[in-house]
Amino acid sequence: MSKFYYDWDQQIPDPVWVTIGNFDGVHLGHQSLISQLIAKARSEYVNSMAVTFWPHPREFFSKEFVGFYLNNSQEKNFLLEKTGLDSVLSLDFNSELANMDSAQFLEKLSNIVPLRGLMVGERFAMGKGRQGNETVLREVCGCLGVPCIHIKPLQIEGKVVSSQQIREALKKGDLGLVTRFLGRTYSLSGRVAHGKKTGSKLGFPTANLYFDEKRQLPKYGIYATKVEVNGKVYQGVTNVGVRPTFDDGNSPSVETLLLDFDDNIYNKLIHVNFIHFLREEKKFDRISALVEQIEQDKKEARRILKHGI
Repeated sequence: MSKFYYDWDQQIPDPVWVTIGNFDGVHLGHQSLISQLIAKARSEYVNSMAVTFWPHPREFFSKEFVGFYLNNSQEKNFLLEKTGLDSVLSLDFNSELANMDSAQFLEKLSNIVPLRGLMVGERFAMGKGRQGNETVLREVCGCLGVPCIHIKPLQIEGKVVSSQQIREALKKGDLGLVTRFLGRTYSLSGRVAHGKKTGSKLGFPTANLYFDEKRQLPKYGIYATKVEVNGKVYQGVTNVGVRPTFDDGNSPSVETLLLDFDDNIYNKLIHVNFIHFLREEKKFDRISALVEQIEQDKKEARRILKHGI
């Protein structure tokens, strides 16, 4: 089990090999880097540590910030712990940190933990203005008397696995690429909120997910999903978008029709796992046409969730 630390005001006694990054998504590229870090640390009989930040620097520097994160902070910590790291130092990204150059940051880090070495991705850069590139980091680590190793990025199907690639795939509804790069399905978690009950009036009661607006939503449309409720998994059809037939608004919602399920789950925590993009969201001129389409969506979702695409 990983030990978690959250500020500079502590002393971490055991020597460590360290990696540094935002690790949004903790995708297969991150996991590959961390596994190599752990192997290196174990070969020298020392511990492994990831240093990460919250909020993401992009949020810190942005005045308006929606639709970006692949995980919330709790999910990220859970995924980092699953990698087998000995410890995680999660720092508040604030103005002090934003104004540090890479030398200042690594020197401060070395004051609270015995550094044995630094391992980061080949394209990694850190510090104010991202001045801490590969050349600079090697010089800084040399001054601290520790090695610095840069790891080539993981590629799948000829593409570098990155958080940005995953975000772009989500925007396109390409859940196949998302799943391959994450090593798991993409999911949104939240509590079920009271909606306008439009679905119930049509005979299709839906669970309206109260989601963090900072999370990256998949492309607007209809999805086959698997939904975790009270420790059980149910098949579902999830609408991501602005419900053009009824609302014609701009604020997106995430609504799930759970199949073969009729319990009251208001305010319950659910996890919606996106399996396959079924179709675009569209406006229907007749309610009866929408009802017919929902029935078709249910049949297609059942087929895909049972037999695959």
